[in-house]
Amino acid sequence: MSVGEPIAAGQGARGELGIRFDDQVDLGKVQKLLQEARDRSGSAGETISTLNLVAIYFSQAAYDRARPALETAARVHPCRMVVIIAEPKVGPAASARVSAVRAAGSIALERIVLLAQGKAVRHLESAMTALLLPELPRVVVWGGRPEGQLFLHAMETADRIVIDSGTRPLASLRQIAQLLARGAPIGDLAWARIFPWQALAAELLDFPSLREHRGKLQSVRATCAGDVGAEGALLVGWFLSRVKRAKGELAIGAAPEVDSPVPGGGDGIAGEGFVATAPVGRGNVVELQFSAPPITFTLRRERSILTAEVRGDDDGEIVNRVRLPLDTPGRLLSLELKLLSGRDELYAEAAQAAAKLVTERWTSS
Repeated sequence: MSVGEPIAAGQGARGELGIRFDDQVDLGKVQKLLQEARDRSGSAGETISTLNLVAIYFSQAAYDRARPALETAARVHPCRMVVIIAEPKVGPAASARVSAVRAAGSIALERIVLLAQGKAVRHLESAMTALLLPELPRVVVWGGRPEGQLFLHAMETADRIVIDSGTRPLASLRQIAQLLARGAPIGDLAWARIFPWQALAAELLDFPSLREHRGKLQSVRATCAGDVGAEGALLVGWFLSRVKRAKGELAIGAAPEVDSPVPGGGDGIAGEGFVATAPVGRGNVVELQFSAPPITFTLRRERSILTAEVRGDDDGEIVNRVRLPLDTPGRLLSLELKLLSGRDELYAEAAQAAAKLVTERWTSS
């Protein structure tokens, strides 16, 4: 057994206790190691958990990218976090790493990381299930492709499953929409990324002098950096699901500042330096425009500022500006974890409208 440095009370989950196995996880030893981690984290006290947070990845690198976001979200929502890393093409071998984080005298995060390689992968599910806390919601953060039998099985056993459409090809949005239409409890980090756009658009249409135009909205267009991405499709889908008579369009704008996030990334950048807003990635929204002739509403991203303009109104030009949120790790996941079971009906309707729009766009192109 290999043992790492224990966690100091009240600090992050950087120190760990670890153990290796030949080809199968020994649950008894993992439970014993978890109790040791609790004891080493400080004086005895209660453990606070609001959910089981299960994170599933298919490479160590993907988990390493996601770790800061997972740990931050887990501190906002106290939980037992079980991380599954499955690497079926190497091995066989298995290992477990455990840690406990104490806050205000109570253990607020228990983290168990199970790594399996080769044939040891087949034992991961049973080991993970036995380590979950009974009677608490099970939320799965899915770090793989949102399709296939493994994804469907994970979805069937979860109260909620969180994906990131922004890290996958746009085509996957159509499959997600089909699952949502059947009631799948799916959440999406790409949906959380467009909250500022939705809020500013809704605020603009709620101006007393602009409310008269809400019944005359006819069209909406989202422009994405470098290529059409899930965020743009979902933003237009959201608008179309609220304004049934409007026509939607997706467009490609200037080159992005960075490439699209890969699985495990896209939810903040860890570091001790200055925290800024997220750079414009490939497929991110850079402009949203909707019209109620002769009025045109335009929302445009300018670095860290989201600017809204209204032209053609009798009361003159209206300009509003808001600062985009800082790119802190776990911000998006923390938002999605506010709903621990079921689905966000607004997201479900937006995703289905977005999938229809994407299908029509590809058919006509």
